[in-house]
Amino acid sequence: MNRSVKEIYQSLKGNLYFQLIKRILVIFFLYALCRLVFFIFNFDLYKDRTLSQILTMFAGGLRFDTTAILYTNSLYILMFLIPFKFRYNRIYQIMGKSLYLVINGIALAANCIDIVYFRFTMRRSTFDVFKEFEGNTNIDKIFAHAFIDYWPILLFFIGIIVLMVLFYGSRVDKSSIRIQNQRIYYWTCSGACLLGIFIIIFGIRGSFKEHVHPLAMTDAGAYAVTAIDMPLIQNTPFAAITNIPKKGITPLVFFEDQQELEQIYTPIHRPVPNGPFTGENVMLIILEGFSRELVGSLNPQLENGQYKGYTPFLDSLVYNGRAFLHAYANGRGSIDAMPSALLGIPAISGQFTLSKYVNNMINSVPAMLRKKGYETAFFTGQPTGTMGFAPFSNLIGFNYAYEMEEYGNNIDFDGTWGIWDEEFLQFTAKTINRFPEPFFATVFTVTSHHPFPIPGKYKERFLPEPAVWHRSFRYTDHALRQFFKTASKEPWYNNTLFILMADHAGDVVRPEYKTSAEAFAIPIIFFRPDGSLKSLEDQVVQQLDIMPTLLSYLNYDQPYVSFGFDLNQDKDHFAVNYLNGIYQIYRGDYLLTFDGTKTIGLYDIRKDIFMEHDLVGTLPEIQAEAELKIKAFLQQYTTRMVENRLTVNSE
Repeated sequence: MNRSVKEIYQSLKGNLYFQLIKRILVIFFLYALCRLVFFIFNFDLYKDRTLSQILTMFAGGLRFDTTAILYTNSLYILMFLIPFKFRYNRIYQIMGKSLYLVINGIALAANCIDIVYFRFTMRRSTFDVFKEFEGNTNIDKIFAHAFIDYWPILLFFIGIIVLMVLFYGSRVDKSSIRIQNQRIYYWTCSGACLLGIFIIIFGIRGSFKEHVHPLAMTDAGAYAVTAIDMPLIQNTPFAAITNIPKKGITPLVFFEDQQELEQIYTPIHRPVPNGPFTGENVMLIILEGFSRELVGSLNPQLENGQYKGYTPFLDSLVYNGRAFLHAYANGRGSIDAMPSALLGIPAISGQFTLSKYVNNMINSVPAMLRKKGYETAFFTGQPTGTMGFAPFSNLIGFNYAYEMEEYGNNIDFDGTWGIWDEEFLQFTAKTINRFPEPFFATVFTVTSHHPFPIPGKYKERFLPEPAVWHRSFRYTDHALRQFFKTASKEPWYNNTLFILMADHAGDVVRPEYKTSAEAFAIPIIFFRPDGSLKSLEDQVVQQLDIMPTLLSYLNYDQPYVSFGFDLNQDKDHFAVNYLNGIYQIYRGDYLLTFDGTKTIGLYDIRKDIFMEHDLVGTLPEIQAEAELKIKAFLQQYTTRMVENRLTVNSE
């Protein structure tokens, strides 16, 4: 007699194995929903993908979901696979349900947070996020603003939690089974348990093939078009799990001949100064989240040369200083900026300040200049301890650190991140007035960060158009103008080399900046008040180049290690960064992507601005040269980091 689907379901409803499989499949469905919302929310980054490419990425995502779900639910699954009858105990099942809801609730929350947070980092979050924000006393306000601004995602999260609870189903009790033969029962249940363990082990590995390595973040590249696609394929629990415990760097060795390696690329700088050490003041201004897209003068190709941007004061510095049309950050986080610019150490396969290598012997600009008699100070309007800036500034040789507490007036607190940029930059200028010359100062702005506030008095002046964050960048640009206006009246101003750069690229509007290449595009400007630096250059530069270039301007004469280039003397420049397990090298007009073993992409990013045409295999000389450089760079970086050879004295 044929039974209806409903009748079949009712007969299976009390089966423990059926309920277990159903509950795990529910989590697969909710992960897929998270990926779909991730795709919709960040659609502007993926709108050029074909349907076939999108389906491939979603199919690849199932593999990463399997690993994450089986890993996080392995204890829960085993609780109900072990072949003992206490599995049907009421309290035992309540414990299992609680474990299921808590573990999967946390995992789904992490996925939902990254739907939004991804736009700021361009990568899936790991446990480093907690380290990055562990000193921030305003974390509650940051999350409160995020919940308000992105309330649809909060509602979505609540919705999937409700679905998870509703589909969990009722408790399975012993009365739902009929045991006629105890031996057969235990043998059958033991077999099911062993099968479950087998599935968990190989599901976590990501493959049933014996010689295949466990699934890693970089495996998403098999389903991606470019590196920016990889977070869509991955999921946040997987990213977090595969980065715990904190892994050390694995040395990459491509060249056995050390002399050959040094000829291709070396981070050792042996300056040949043009004259005596100048003793010029230096001030590095790090701008929170400023993408190159914001600066009209750095985008002459847009709108037939009529693009104005949102930073008129920065434009004035570009026209009167030394700036670059193709400048890139070496990381995607705020805490990546200072190591890149002041130590010449990039965020390659992890953030230096959060790694175990932070205790290595290092060169740093403030420490090197202190030996030359400089007063050194670090300024940020954030509360003490935020992102570990103060202890790190002390570690690398700053005499003083001035933060929100040193500012001493909480009336000017923006409510989330710190003191308003205008007020804090004025405080910075006044504090510098007390310094003996020469001095080296670094100031890190804070206002141009989500939720992108501006003081009430500027609400009508700086409008949130075309995107809400533009008002905040307009405000910080105004704050910079006021700072330079104040500084220009001081005696130290005309003897100061100013360097301005973004810590990382922020959110963008224009499609040209939504590629894995331009996700790192930032402004870098060198400015002297006397106008002696005045050029807009077409070459590729990076944050790493700031350290050797500023030392070159000072005629610094001692050898040191930095992974950047001296833009005054070195001719063969390239830039590097790391995105979602893929290394990127910018050289001339081209971007080459490298997975640590082989080249996986080559693009002419000047002509093919949307990275639609992969040129791998079609330009052998260009590909070979770029591949040679990235291999040499990675070997120098990984071996020196592991062997603690980041100073000339360690050679």
